[in-house]
Formats: sequence, C-alpha cells, structure tokens
Amino acid sequence: MGDVNLRLEPLPVFVPLLAVVCLVLAVRALRAEAGDRWSSRYIPIRVVTAVYLAGVLAFTFFPFQIMYGKYADSIDWYNQINWVPLITLDPSAVPNVIMTIPLGILLPLISRRVISWRRAVIVGALFSLAIEISQVLGCVLFNNYRGADINDVLVNTLGCALGYGLVRGAAALRPLGDLAQRYALPGSAMTQEPRVRVGV
Repeated sequence: MGDVNLRLEPLPVFVPLLAVVCLVLAVRALRAEAGDRWSSRYIPIRVVTAVYLAGVLAFTFFPFQIMYGKYADSIDWYNQINWVPLITLDPSAVPNVIMTIPLGILLPLISRRVISWRRAVIVGALFSLAIEISQVLGCVLFNNYRGADINDVLVNTLGCALGYGLVRGAAALRPLGDLAQRYALPGSAMTQEPRVRVGV
C-alpha cells in the first residue's frame, strides 16, 4: 500500500454531520403533527444528544490517523491494551469519568428501558466497551497509536452511574422534574408514570 499518513481533524468531520442532523430534525418537525415524537418540542433533546455523541467521538477517536508503511505505529496492537484494573489508574481517569456523566443524564430522557441504576450501569459499561473495542480495531486496521484500557471502562461506567444519580435527584425536585418531563422523548423513562420511575 505504500507510505500513508492521513490525519483527520474533528471539526471538518462533525460540523457538517451536525448540520445535517439539525436539518433533518427541522424537516421532520415541519412535517410532524401535534404531539408527534418528532415535533419541534423534542428538537432540543435530540440536538443535545447528537452534540454529546459527536463530542465523545471527537474526544476518543480524533484526531484520527491512518498510517501505513514507515508511518505505521511500531508497537503491536496487543501491547496497547491495558488489562490491569485500578492499580494502573492515572489522572486521565478524571476526564473519562466526566465524559460519561452526560450519558447517564441523557439515558432516562431518551430511552424507555433505562429505568434503574443497574440498567444505567450496564449501558454505561457497554458504551465504554464499544469505544475501547473500536479503538483497538482502529489500531489494528489503520496502524494508529490508540489502544484500550480496562480502567477506562470502569471509570466511564462510574461516570454514567453518577449522571444517572444526578438526573434522578434533579427529577425529584418539582421544577426540574417538570422541565425534564416536558422535553424528554415520549415513552422515555422520564415520562413514564409515576412521574419519575427511575428506581434501583
């Protein structure tokens, strides 16, 4: 294949994608009837979710590098996986916790299935595991420098649980609970009866 060193920055990738998402949401809202789940009332939560996911991808995969030949990472991909939990934690754990707090907040607002701590933890773990596996695949397929870390899965799961706890606590306060119910997607955990069914 020869020598390849291609570097993709996040802004040229995600700005057009988010613009397309906003355009699609606007078109769907114009065609929606009153009370429809695609009405303009639910654009904010969908846009916030899209921006959050774009931010996670930008943080975890970008700048994305495709390298072959003399530019390829010389370290074998399996040596870029850290299997040792907790002992090898470093300060990078803090931004990884913060990264998934919004996920825990969003889940009851967009999903009808995340109605408990246990489900929030499971989704957080699967979300993080998918990121780590994708990073390993990127290393294998594109010879870039990203690897995987079991600690990232643990702290990302913790962040999701913390976010879920925050939204659960906020929903117990009437003004915040009413606001969350108003903009949460129809059928989501936040809109189920009783007013907030987000137990343990």
